[in-house]
Amino acid sequence: MPTRERDFLSAIGLVFVLTVTAWILVRLPGVSYLGGLAVALLLGLGWKAFRGVPESWSSGLGFASKRLLRWGIILLGVRLNLALILDAGLKILVIDLTVVIVGLCGISWLGRKFGLDPIMALLIAVGSSICGGSAVAAAAPVIRAREHEVALVIPLCSLVGTVVMIGYTGLQHAVGFSPEVYGLLVGSTLHEVAHVVAAVTPFPEAVDLGTVTKLTRVLLLVPVIVVLGWIYARNRKQGAASEDQLEKPVPKPWFVLGFILVGAVNTLAWHYLPEQRAAIIRADEGILKGAAFLMAMAMVAMGLQTDFARLRENGLRALGTAVFGWMLITSFAIAEIWWLSR
Repeated sequence: MPTRERDFLSAIGLVFVLTVTAWILVRLPGVSYLGGLAVALLLGLGWKAFRGVPESWSSGLGFASKRLLRWGIILLGVRLNLALILDAGLKILVIDLTVVIVGLCGISWLGRKFGLDPIMALLIAVGSSICGGSAVAAAAPVIRAREHEVALVIPLCSLVGTVVMIGYTGLQHAVGFSPEVYGLLVGSTLHEVAHVVAAVTPFPEAVDLGTVTKLTRVLLLVPVIVVLGWIYARNRKQGAASEDQLEKPVPKPWFVLGFILVGAVNTLAWHYLPEQRAAIIRADEGILKGAAFLMAMAMVAMGLQTDFARLRENGLRALGTAVFGWMLITSFAIAEIWWLSR
């Protein structure tokens, strides 16, 4: 076997083994709150720190961190039930849309004030405003984020989201907000879908509203990625000093169209094949597991390619941006929920 092919397969093999390990670890109590993406990324970082990887494996790692990531995001579209989102009502859409816009603009500005690179600040804004690690992973190839930036932001979003989720659950037990207020607050401000599910499950009357509010934010990932891709391509073209700087084209976010197409097909199946509902649910669960595994492989590969010097350089500033950014969008969401609920 040629050396290049052997190196490629060796890289994919290591990524696969570490992903399976992450798949096992995430089932443990407590670890599950971090999420599969964060655990996979941390395993990749750990291997890189203690064992390292050969430079010749870069092709295989690049394939896993880019191609497999895009396919994972496309398959993630089965999470969307577009009919449920469309029936949710104008209030949820208004709250989610304004939270996303305020988060993207406000957290990006805040990150730059903290001294972060604009790309890293934008990644934190996308993760905090939309759907955590999945949104970061989707935005990264479009805005040309580097591995060390993704490697810092994804576990950061998982950490902040986990702490906030625990805090929300305790607060609801102590204060007892109305199911509507609690569902809207959790769905519009927590990072991951898993965080929202964990926060609303103890309070059955808030489950549907919290879940739909969160899924509406997930749907907003599509226009956000498209707009970011257009802005980044336009700014890069205008800022290029020579044609040489434009040799590598800016990646087009076609995978986002696949994401929404899978969601649309799944929604139509739910609507027009009610007698097959049980089979569709089983298929969706299998596809979601496949999507999660592919994205976890991409996270492992990113961890294996991370520059630790840059990771350490931005850690505290990124944490400050994530925490104060969450406080910004939560304050805005609370004010808006109160105003719309009068």
